Amino acid sequence: MKPILIILSVLLAVFARCQNQPTAVKGRVYDTAFNKGLAYATVSVVKATDSTLVSFTRADSTGKFTIAQIGKGNFILSASYVGFATVWQPFTVKDNQTTDLGNIALTDVKKLADITVNTKRPPVTINNDTLEFNTENFKTAPNAVVEDLLKRLPGVVIEADGTVKVNGQTVRRVLVDGKEFFTGDPKIATQNLDASAIDKVQVFDRKSDRAQFTGIDDGNSEKAINLKLKKDRKNATFGRVTAGANGNDRFESQANINRFNGDKQMSLIGMGNNTNKQGFSISDVLNFTGELSRGMRNGGGVTIRVNDGSNDNGLPVTGLGQNQQGVAETYAGGINYNNYFNKKTDLNSNVLLSDIRLNTQRNTSRQSFLQDGTSNFYNGTSNALKHNQQQRLNFVLDQKIDTFTSLKITPQLTFQKNNNNTSTGYATVNSNNTKLNDGITNTNSNANAVNFTNTALFRRRFARKGRTLSATITNAYNNSTSTGDQYTKNTFYTNGTNGKDSIIYQQNSRDAISRSFGSLVTYTEPLGKKSLLEFSGFYNTSSGESNRKTLDFNGLSGKFDAVNTNLTNDFSNNYTYAGGTFNVRTNLPKFTYSAGASVQAATLTSNNNSKNSSIKQSFTDVLPSANIQYKPNQSSSLGINYTTSTQQPTTMQLQPIADISDPLNIVYGKADLKRSYQQSITLNYFSTNIYKQRNLFTFISGNITNNAIVYADSIYSNGARVSRPTNVNGNYFLVGNVNYGFGIKKLKSRVELGISSNISRNIGFVNGVKNTIDYSTIGPTINYNFSLDNKIDIRASGRLNISSSKNSLQPQLSNNFLQQVYSYEMTNYLPAGFIVTNNFSYTINSGRADGFNNKVPLWNASVAKSFLKNKRAELKLSAFDLLNKNLGINRNANLNYIEDVSYNVLQQYFLLSFTFSLNKAGKSSGGPNVMIRTFN
Repeated sequence: MKPILIILSVLLAVFARCQNQPTAVKGRVYDTAFNKGLAYATVSVVKATDSTLVSFTRADSTGKFTIAQIGKGNFILSASYVGFATVWQPFTVKDNQTTDLGNIALTDVKKLADITVNTKRPPVTINNDTLEFNTENFKTAPNAVVEDLLKRLPGVVIEADGTVKVNGQTVRRVLVDGKEFFTGDPKIATQNLDASAIDKVQVFDRKSDRAQFTGIDDGNSEKAINLKLKKDRKNATFGRVTAGANGNDRFESQANINRFNGDKQMSLIGMGNNTNKQGFSISDVLNFTGELSRGMRNGGGVTIRVNDGSNDNGLPVTGLGQNQQGVAETYAGGINYNNYFNKKTDLNSNVLLSDIRLNTQRNTSRQSFLQDGTSNFYNGTSNALKHNQQQRLNFVLDQKIDTFTSLKITPQLTFQKNNNNTSTGYATVNSNNTKLNDGITNTNSNANAVNFTNTALFRRRFARKGRTLSATITNAYNNSTSTGDQYTKNTFYTNGTNGKDSIIYQQNSRDAISRSFGSLVTYTEPLGKKSLLEFSGFYNTSSGESNRKTLDFNGLSGKFDAVNTNLTNDFSNNYTYAGGTFNVRTNLPKFTYSAGASVQAATLTSNNNSKNSSIKQSFTDVLPSANIQYKPNQSSSLGINYTTSTQQPTTMQLQPIADISDPLNIVYGKADLKRSYQQSITLNYFSTNIYKQRNLFTFISGNITNNAIVYADSIYSNGARVSRPTNVNGNYFLVGNVNYGFGIKKLKSRVELGISSNISRNIGFVNGVKNTIDYSTIGPTINYNFSLDNKIDIRASGRLNISSSKNSLQPQLSNNFLQQVYSYEMTNYLPAGFIVTNNFSYTINSGRADGFNNKVPLWNASVAKSFLKNKRAELKLSAFDLLNKNLGINRNANLNYIEDVSYNVLQQYFLLSFTFSLNKAGKSSGGPNVMIRTFN
């Protein structure tokens, strides 16, 4: 905590000092024809030497403006207004001086008639709620990608995992010339497209597909960025190719080639490496790992998972980077195609392929809490080899039928193949260090899956404003098959002496199918000028079958021909829910609210065909909701949202049979398990001053669940655990965070301060006794960014994670632990085309089990040299983990145990790589563009 306080004190002192240096420029933008101020004109200041942006603002309602703390030196001021010719005016600022430029006259373009105007564009343009940056004022290094360009825009922050934030808000979608680029993953565009291809960066709030067409604001929007290409790239081939190796055991390669021709866009990306670099986001990896039966989540179903449950994140994703669990070898690629036919048909399509091999080695230390105040201690070592292959085809077809009607269809087809091999050795002792059990487990599995999903959205608006009709139909189909084998040998001890052995040696197979269909029809009718009524009807159904066969090894025949009736089963299920929703929505200039409720009737039927038994449950629920949005101006908003929802038990949770595939962890179902009912409330406040680069974001969300589905554990003296689901009341979760960011113009710096916290209560049972775990965390953070005119970039950060757990059953086992993470990144742009990068992080763990309280320093560095014409080539030498100290450690807390895990991570290597930029249209970089306008 102390280092963060020191850094914070220094930064605040510097900030206060800068505030006391009144270097500023002021003036008034006015219309020459009417001699009146131009309200809310955009005013920018750039350096006279290289046209890089210093600051910008918006004039007030009379055309007056002031830009403070721009430092001393020679500058050029740009004044712009829609429909008027941009004016550039040079000026000089001295220490402790405010420069008054007086009246700055703008001329209506209509009055320029046939005059040709040669002028540079303004650095920043503000048009309603769209903020537009012209890229010639934000220089990047040769061969930079869009992510490097965005880092230089005021108010934009790139997180360590590549997430883009604008004034504290996360960017959810990145478009290229208004079109989707590899739908669903903004990072593919920001981390692959060349910065030199971008003409403008437009930042705006994108409304939902339905709201964009109908014109009715449904309260759903997301922060988005549109990348406008330069004219010479709209009909060009451009991209880059990178290859690197160290001549030993590490390699990297990546390619990105784009062919754009007007409305027709085609892009190809490809990559291969064994340095844990992944090219896709978490949504793609959910497909990689088999999260395909979405329609079966409520009411059961079968999915294939690459991970074994010990790592919720499964395979590595963008952002986990080189310190993830295990070492992966990845080959991935994709093709994206966009076209706009006849101004009515907008097509986006892409194909993504991947082949990932992951090797993970783990050491696990787990303390399980017993009712009598003692504990069992489990120690295990595992080695897992996982091979996952996936092919995904995705389309988005948006068809305008006429001026008032459109149809949007989004189909997706996915194929997947997984092969997993895991070996584990383990032992359990009690508090007296007496051995309770030990054993080994070897498992192998091969799985295949095909998944199809489709969404069709019909939108219709009528002549009367506010009267709309929309309908959404979704359907999904998933077929997953798997085969595998398992060998497990457990020895259970009595008073530390040899006892009974339990041996499992079997083969298994599974064939599962799931289907789902959903429909939603919504009609809105205006109620006066400010309000409207919204009526919705919905019907959803999902069904599936799962047939599992398990054969034990027969010692007499020497074959797997003995049917294991406990693990052989044939399930089928059907889950249907239908109902209607009524909402009232009112849209006032600064205030929007809606309130309503859904009535939902649900039926769940689960059949155990093997046992000839059936379970049927029915529920009828009223689900109220309310939303309030207060927006006093374009730069601040306050929102409160209240929702309710239900979750049905799964098929496996309802069937009262035992899964005994792991003798140490046996799981039963429960036939009378009830559905859970959750109430959630969320409050968020956002305020930003884009001109002073300040933002404040506050988020608080909480939920409470009735009839929450939890597990009751029975732990036996030999270390075995038997779990059964049950319903409890009293589970809750509360999370909140506050983030404040501000720029220090004098120091060309930006500071982000934040603090997050969550509190939760989870109730379970240990040997029939109620156990309440209260868990809380608090995590203050500080981030500092400094950039000096393409000469040096610095990013420093500090983060604390303070966690506490309280155990009602055994208060003496309550636990506190702390993690500190400090990082420093520096990029130096040196003469002769050299770029030197250093990245250092230091992680300190405390409060964990013995052997897991490590201090991990990680230092990465690289030096790059640009050469050839237009610096289109780059040679780079990279070093990872220079100190050779990289370690992987994780802590998991559960109702009845605390677990520390150490795992293998990527360790020290050196890599030499070569990058070449392709650009058939001309230069890949250059100085400021000149815009020539002809007015008629």
